[in-house]
Amino acid sequence: MFLEEVIRRAPFAILAIKTDNHATFTNYYTGTNKRSDLLVKSLRALDARCREMGIKHYLIDPGKPAQNGTVERSHREDQEKLYDQMTFRSAEDLRYRVRLWNMYYNNLEHCGLNGKTPNEFLVEHQLINPPNVPA
Repeated sequence: MFLEEVIRRAPFAILAIKTDNHATFTNYYTGTNKRSDLLVKSLRALDARCREMGIKHYLIDPGKPAQNGTVERSHREDQEKLYDQMTFRSAEDLRYRVRLWNMYYNNLEHCGLNGKTPNEFLVEHQLINPPNVPA
């Protein structure tokens, strides 16, 4: 699962994650959670795994996709500057080029980080007080 891979690679403890409300991540606003029979609820795999691991799973507010703008911007950058520009010979080639792209991208200055690179931001803040995660 992707969450386990993030935990394995991160040089810090993952205390919380924030996702949009897509059915891939949660059924909090849809599906079985809207049922009147509360005994028939089932959690999505990510919700269940977060619960097992004591990780808080925050969701953007329903109907507020702008809250997901940073992620969407990153996806657009990936699409335009990596996937649309290259042809990959294999899954291994894709993984290699994505790794190179991420190293490059995380050393670019970003306006949303007050001109810092993501790597500088992480080093400086040590993720002690992550943004947009309520206490």
